[in-house]
Amino acid sequence: MAHANNETRNWTLGQRLEFYSMPEPNSGCLLWTGSVHGIGHGKIFWEGKTYAAHRVAWALAKGPIPAGLLVCHKCDVPCCVNVNHLFLGTDADNSLDRARKQRGNRKLKAEEVLKIYADKRPRALVSSDYGVSQASIADIRGGRSYGWLTGHPSSGA
Repeated sequence: MAHANNETRNWTLGQRLEFYSMPEPNSGCLLWTGSVHGIGHGKIFWEGKTYAAHRVAWALAKGPIPAGLLVCHKCDVPCCVNVNHLFLGTDADNSLDRARKQRGNRKLKAEEVLKIYADKRPRALVSSDYGVSQASIADIRGGRSYGWLTGHPSSGA
């Protein structure tokens, strides 16, 4: 992961966005490598404020985001900042997209949990593959969920 230094602090917002983005060749996603919010969206600090990186990417490439609209992910990878993977929509549009793709609360099979536990790829990609949140991936990897199955040392299994 790249870290800001004195030189990067003087960059434009676009330069900062580019610096903290990494192409993922298999999906075409442009993954945010800086700080992330709990649900996996990238966060970028600019002039004393925190902004969602995907919203910044959209605004820089396409212009202002109209009031009341979300910047949604076609790819379902919350840390993706590739504007070709983003679209504007209402909360209802986002919910419909989630339902259409059958995302949301999902029960995992034992074999899926074991594969997730062993998978070393970024959480965003794994969560997209299995249709669960990045927080769920982190909980499995950290032994907070399914520790009895994975044998994670912190789970007491």
